[in-house]
Amino acid sequence: MKANMQSQIEDLKRQKKKQSGFTLIELMIVVAIIGILAAIAIPQYQNYTGRAQAAEAITLFSGVKTSLAEYYNENDAWPTAAGSACAADCNEAVGIDAAASIAGTYVSSVQVAGTGVVTATFGSGVHSGDTMTFTPDATNDGALSWTCASAAIVDSQLPSNCR
Repeated sequence: MKANMQSQIEDLKRQKKKQSGFTLIELMIVVAIIGILAAIAIPQYQNYTGRAQAAEAITLFSGVKTSLAEYYNENDAWPTAAGSACAADCNEAVGIDAAASIAGTYVSSVQVAGTGVVTATFGSGVHSGDTMTFTPDATNDGALSWTCASAAIVDSQLPSNCR
């Protein structure tokens, strides 16, 4: 009888060792933790992607800014005020390529208006169809300062110098 009971105890110990693994609750906790991390990480990644794509507009604008500043310093006026026949697209008057030629991976065009305002239009990516505007301010004794903004792009997806 004692040997039979010993044998049953040994069988129970072996069965207990065979059934090692994760319980349902442990697996549910892991899934919940992964879900919480994803809920935090995905919006942050989208903001990062949006800022990187918006930074392309600033990069393309930097070349236009130089040409526009030279034009303003030579004529002491923006293209339409200086007698140029442009109103909406003054790229040629300023001496730069056509708006559609100034493009990148996400920006489809960079266009100069007669008031000196530069508009970058996004053709693809997170901001597809949106625009960023760069507005000049010449009130600092002839030195130009620029303000960038966008009505359609949320602040968290704009580079820090445009917020």
